[in-house]
Amino acid sequence: MGGDRAEGLWRLRFETGFDLHSSSSHAEAIIHLVDQWASSEGKLFHEESLTVKRTKLAWIAALLVLAVVLGQPRFLVAEIPDWTALCAEAAKQFRPITKEDVTTARKDLEAAVARLEARFERAGPEVEGWKKYLQWTVLKAELAKDSPDLRPLEEVYSRLAAGYEGLQLTCFADVRRALQRYVALSRAVGDASIEGRYHAVLDNLQKALIEYQQSQDPHVALTIQDLLDWLELAGQAPELRAAVRDAFAQPNAFVRVKENFLASAFAEPVDVTEDVREIILGTDVRGKGHIVGQRSLELVPSPDRALMAIVVQGTIHSDTVGFNGPARIYSQSVTPFTARKLVAFSPDGLSFQPATCSATTHSDIQDVDVTCNSACVERIAWRRTFKQKSAAEWEAARKAERRVERRVDSEADPQLEKAAERYQTRVRQPLLDRSLFPQWQLSTSEDELSMRVLQLGHGGLGAADAPPEVAKDGAIALRVHHTWFNNLAEGFLGGMILKEERLQQLAQDLLGRVPEELKRDEGEEPWTVRFAARRPIAVTFADGRLVVEFRGETYWRGDRAYPGMDVRATYRIESGTGDKGPEIRLVREGPLTVLPPNFDPERDRLSVRQQTIRSLLERRFEKIFRETITIEPIKLEGQWAKAGPLVVTHLETTGGWLRAVLDPAR
Repeated sequence: MGGDRAEGLWRLRFETGFDLHSSSSHAEAIIHLVDQWASSEGKLFHEESLTVKRTKLAWIAALLVLAVVLGQPRFLVAEIPDWTALCAEAAKQFRPITKEDVTTARKDLEAAVARLEARFERAGPEVEGWKKYLQWTVLKAELAKDSPDLRPLEEVYSRLAAGYEGLQLTCFADVRRALQRYVALSRAVGDASIEGRYHAVLDNLQKALIEYQQSQDPHVALTIQDLLDWLELAGQAPELRAAVRDAFAQPNAFVRVKENFLASAFAEPVDVTEDVREIILGTDVRGKGHIVGQRSLELVPSPDRALMAIVVQGTIHSDTVGFNGPARIYSQSVTPFTARKLVAFSPDGLSFQPATCSATTHSDIQDVDVTCNSACVERIAWRRTFKQKSAAEWEAARKAERRVERRVDSEADPQLEKAAERYQTRVRQPLLDRSLFPQWQLSTSEDELSMRVLQLGHGGLGAADAPPEVAKDGAIALRVHHTWFNNLAEGFLGGMILKEERLQQLAQDLLGRVPEELKRDEGEEPWTVRFAARRPIAVTFADGRLVVEFRGETYWRGDRAYPGMDVRATYRIESGTGDKGPEIRLVREGPLTVLPPNFDPERDRLSVRQQTIRSLLERRFEKIFRETITIEPIKLEGQWAKAGPLVVTHLETTGGWLRAVLDPAR
């Protein structure tokens, strides 16, 4: 049997040129092979025996299984949906909005209100301020009625949507969305115009989907999101909405980190002197131990998490005296050891295991004497010492292992616990609180740590295809689709009111300083912005360029309000040589564009107030979006400082993807 299987594998390799034993085999080769065998041009069903036909069918089935197991995601992505057909089918499925829809929406609203009420009960005294602002008693009173008055509910909704910091938390956002849907459906019952609007939405959605499939233009994505929101609010076309989400749900961020870079951050010499006090075979051993070695980090292969081992390799040189009755045993020993502590990181958090150590001890007996001045007793002591030497060395090695394990745990555990706590409080929980925690997967091989992320934000679109490969190798390789940044920024900032002082505080907390670009000029009044609900800060990656947009719905300078403006800068990526060697620059193409939303320069004219805020924004954003931005080395902090600073050695943008390579500065 074994020989037959090996012969079969060899035959397949010989006939097709595809080696199943090769680790570099790709699913696309398998799928191409299946297509070749199963196509009408092949001979699968032509003049062949039944046995041959069955054999080839079996191989096709096996190859398709291998395609799933070995394939990269881009080889297995479904064909591009026929958006015209899907939208036409959805057009037949319009369902008038009924009182039952309103009843369901009310139950959802009541459930969201109950969750927020429970959150209020766990919070502190500041809850009363929130309740007063939200007109909580009014909301509860209306929901207690059989037929709530929609006008007070709309007032509560407007307060929930006001954009103040804190209202982005999931507990508030759930009530806001449920309240919006309940009010909208209540007003839509019996509205004959809904069906016409439904068909108009589908027509626009079809055009936008076809365009986005080709361009992946963020502006088109915004249109699709708004149209999907309308359908979801109205409870229409669930199959179409699911098809859109599935089609544009490819991971939109990929990170690859080489093991040697990670190891360089953790590499550290070990040179420690410790007291030795052990009982070995009934002998009280005392003395000094000198530990000399090296700490490092190794990656451990794992398909579903980042698995690492903190490794300490070294030698313990001990000089001890053993006390056993009248005997005194003077010895020196050498104990080589290797200690390992496994650390796992997954989206749920950081976990670690107790250290384990393996050691062997080789001792050299320097002298044995006795306190009773008896030559006979001394000879007995010498004989017993050498007789027990192997057993004593074995036990000494076990004792040394325990000491090393305790030392590794005592030094590593506090740092790991701190890192685990910081991840939970600074990354995971803030994202969970805003329903922004992404889908992501970590894995490790012997050579690198890999991470792929799908960040959809609040109903955004992911990538439509797999990322192009990074042409250059490096310590860190990044591939980021503009949807990753745009969805995350919208989730955090969409509709939010941000004061200048708060932005400076955030910069101070994050960077340890306030950048010059964010500092106010002397005598200038403080500013405040209410971000646009959609794409408040957005980027576009295409054709070797990076486009950045800042979209404000309302601006305030002091206590004076100004209308919304969009600020746009387009940068070209250039590589060159600076004073410190190769460098990458972002060179702005033309002046900043500062215009109202949907402004047509050939048709529209700016009002006096629009001209005033435009001038103010141009002056302020010229400090941020400079004509030339040189990408400076990234300084790393704490433990990571030994591995950095990091230099961006490669940067390019194409088809919605940004690809970057970072290496330690030389």
